[in-house]
Order: sequence, then C-alpha cells, then structure tokens
Amino acid sequence: MSRVLKFVRKLLVGLKGDTGVVIIIDLLGEVKFDLEKFKQKLLYFPSKYMRDFDGFWKRKLKIEHEHEHVLIDLFREETYNRLHRILNKWQTYRGGDNMNPRETLRESLERISDAYDKVRKYSLLEFDKIPVEPLELIWHELGRVKELNGNRNKYGFYYVIAVCKPLMLLWGQTLAFDSNVRKNMPLKYGVSKSTNRWKFEDWRKVMKGFQKDLLRNPEFIDFLKEQSMERYGTDYIVPYGRFLDIYYY
Repeated sequence: MSRVLKFVRKLLVGLKGDTGVVIIIDLLGEVKFDLEKFKQKLLYFPSKYMRDFDGFWKRKLKIEHEHEHVLIDLFREETYNRLHRILNKWQTYRGGDNMNPRETLRESLERISDAYDKVRKYSLLEFDKIPVEPLELIWHELGRVKELNGNRNKYGFYYVIAVCKPLMLLWGQTLAFDSNVRKNMPLKYGVSKSTNRWKFEDWRKVMKGFQKDLLRNPEFIDFLKEQSMERYGTDYIVPYGRFLDIYYY
C-alpha cells in the first residue's frame, strides 16, 4: 500500500456515528468493530430493552435444548404471547395499516414454523448458506403483519422493523434495524437513513455484508461468544444480530 493510501486510511480511523460508535472503514470497504466502544454500549444500553430480549432468548434456548423448537404446536401459543407482548412494548406495529396485527402475527407464526426450523440452525456467520425459499417466506409472513388487512405487499416492500424485530427475538441473527440503528450504520451497506421499507433482497445484501465484516473480525466474534456464554450460558448459539443491533443503536 502506498504512503498516500496509508495516510488516507489513517484519516478514516475514528470516524464516529451519531451516538459515538466508532466505525473504522478501510479503503477496501472493510468495517472493523471497536471492541472498547461496544463494551460501553453494553453498559449503557437501555435496560428495559435488554431485559425483554434476554428473557425471551433464555426461554427460547431452554425450549430448543429440550424439545424441537419454539414454533411447534406445543410451544407456539406461548411463543406468540411472549413475542406479542414485547413487540407491543417496542411499538413495532405503530403506524401500520393492519387493524388487527395480533391475529395476523398468530397466523404467520403458524405458517413459518417449518421455515423457521430450517433457518434457525444457521448463524449470521453462515448467512450465505441459508436456503432462500424458507427465508423469503419468513420475510413475507412477518412483513405482512403491518400491512392493510394482513395482505402481502405486491411490490415486496415491508416495514423492515415489522420483519426484523420479531425475527431478531426468534432467531437472534438479524438486527432490528430501527431508525437509530439505520442512522448509525456505515454508508458502505447502502442503507438509507430515512427509508423504512425494504425489499427482501435489500435485507439479504445488508446481512451478507455483516457476515463478511464479522468474519474479518475474529477478536470481535470471540468477544460476542464470551458475552453469549456469560449472559445465556452457551456459545453454541450466539445472537450475533442482537449484539450488532446494540453496537449500532
């Protein structure tokens, strides 16, 4: 690398998002996660949101350790009740066109049961290996919960939080992508800070970008595994998306 390129690269170090998350982007487009800043984010992340996820995630891990998964008939109603309670607190369906998102969500969870079982076995580090069909079914079924009469959007656009908030709770590998997170994400991901409706392929592209950047940061992955073990008692299933959501919040 030439001296000029090295100098320009140094100028990029310390570029800050609106909430002080340090983002280091090299000239190849690589994102390097700042471990010390993330530790601070964990300390000061709103406790009520932390408790909501942690309680749901611990119960999910227990069920899926002892049984098949949280959306089988035996546990679907419990999962639905827990999920709806949190999503309501997080104002997930505020401003939507569906007059009865609660019932649409219940129906959609039943429809995605088999697809969820196929997807849940993959982490964000393996995102490019996930079969597209079950993932796209989940996208449509969760996305339609905020649409008029619970219908699919004919253009394939959904409120990204309508899909990703419940999916983050169920799967742990996607970020919730609320306005704070979108605002603080690096420009390289191509995410508009104002657009709150995404297509399935938009989301997949962003998620693949996160996969690549995580794999380039093994020390950060190790820290997330340590956090998972400390908080949830396992590093076999690590909620990478949830941790990244905190990082960019």
